[in-house]
Amino acid sequence: MRQIISFLLVGLLVAQLSPAALGAEDVASQITGMSVGTNIEVRLKDKRTLRGARGEVSGSGFTLVNPSGGDRRLAFDDVSSVKQWNKKSHTVRNVLIGAGIGLAVVTVVLAVLVSNARY
Repeated sequence: MRQIISFLLVGLLVAQLSPAALGAEDVASQITGMSVGTNIEVRLKDKRTLRGARGEVSGSGFTLVNPSGGDRRLAFDDVSSVKQWNKKSHTVRNVLIGAGIGLAVVTVVLAVLVSNARY
């Protein structure tokens, strides 16, 4: 009975590990699969996270384009993971804030006009 359970557990472990070992793309193929200018988030092996746009790719690395921090050349060996990210747009939030402020101003003006009209 112990042998059956042991084989079952080993089988489950191997099944769990094999997709990561066999099917996972390496960082270089992930980055080369993205088009130039794609916004990416890169996690380095020293646990730092960098964001920017994918620049030119060479055999050993790629360029991370960051308008505020400047371009940075990264080696594929220094990168532990990469993922695509989208910049958040705050347009809806800003329009709602503006509408709220406008509504507050109109309410105050109407309250002042109504209070002056009574006298």
